[in-house]
Amino acid sequence: MIVLRFFQWLFFLLAFVFLGLGIWLWLAGEDITKAAGALWYSLDVSSLNLAQVVIQRHLHLPAFWDNAIVPYLLQRAAWESILWLFIGLMLMGGLLSVIGRRPKRRHTFRSE
Repeated sequence: MIVLRFFQWLFFLLAFVFLGLGIWLWLAGEDITKAAGALWYSLDVSSLNLAQVVIQRHLHLPAFWDNAIVPYLLQRAAWESILWLFIGLMLMGGLLSVIGRRPKRRHTFRSE
């Protein structure tokens, strides 16, 4: 129960971090209509390379990087990628809150 709550709040926190990042990029005057990968590359190429190395080599998920992250997040417009990350993380947190919810006690009144 506690572990589910921790991950629920972690997903909610990450969702709002990505939303804040999107708003910050927009207010900073970055071109958020560019592909997310191109924008990330122009902002900080080393962190993009680090993310790729961690996912492909250390987590041993090269297919996940090539088949999920690149086409669905890095090749889309930055605003769209951030929006999908926000929605996905909010849904994951909401799902964990439903799974981790304590069952309600039913009160029955018996007439004696």
